[in-house]
Amino acid sequence: MSRRFRHAPLPPAGEACLLAPEVSHHVLHVTLVPRGTELVLFDGEGFECRARLVGMVDGLAQVQALESARAVAGAAPVALVVGLPRKPAWERILRMATEMGVASFHPFVAARSVARGEHLQRWERVVESAAQQCGRADIPRVHGLQRLKEMELPAHRLAMAPGGDDVARPTGATALLIGPEGGLVEAELEGWTRAGLGPTVLRADTAAVAALALYSPTR
Repeated sequence: MSRRFRHAPLPPAGEACLLAPEVSHHVLHVTLVPRGTELVLFDGEGFECRARLVGMVDGLAQVQALESARAVAGAAPVALVVGLPRKPAWERILRMATEMGVASFHPFVAARSVARGEHLQRWERVVESAAQQCGRADIPRVHGLQRLKEMELPAHRLAMAPGGDDVARPTGATALLIGPEGGLVEAELEGWTRAGLGPTVLRADTAAVAALALYSPTR
């Protein structure tokens, strides 16, 4: 499988371009891609193209597009709403949910959240890296911390809560709500349909993956 790197806008077929300094550093000094190697460029908006590393100009990687940009299947229409858990669990959620095709992340400080700080740039880097590694051509949007009641979300809303019912897989845009380590309080569940994830109590990151596996709407 060809290595993937983000570049926008994608060059037309046959044209050469220079990659951004950070991407060039990764190509030339981290992954040590040899000159002449074919790779894939993606723009983060759902398009990609094959390209070839042809050289280096002023320390930047120069690549040539081998084809026109093509559209790649986009994300499932699901917004993942998460009561902010501790950093390791949150970053696992960002990575795994990106791999599973989530469209957007909406974190909030829940009543039982231990973690409270916003590190949006780091969260975006985690998501971009996960998209690059899993073969997505689009990158999910990561929102900054918001109040749960003030979020703009799809009308179809499922909250993952112990004792929730098994519900049918959605067919349209859906928001899935996951609590932090201590779970969600009643006030946070108002306006949401409670959905079950089985008989056991799951960790926040496990619950996110299970919710996406069970309730991600069809694309």
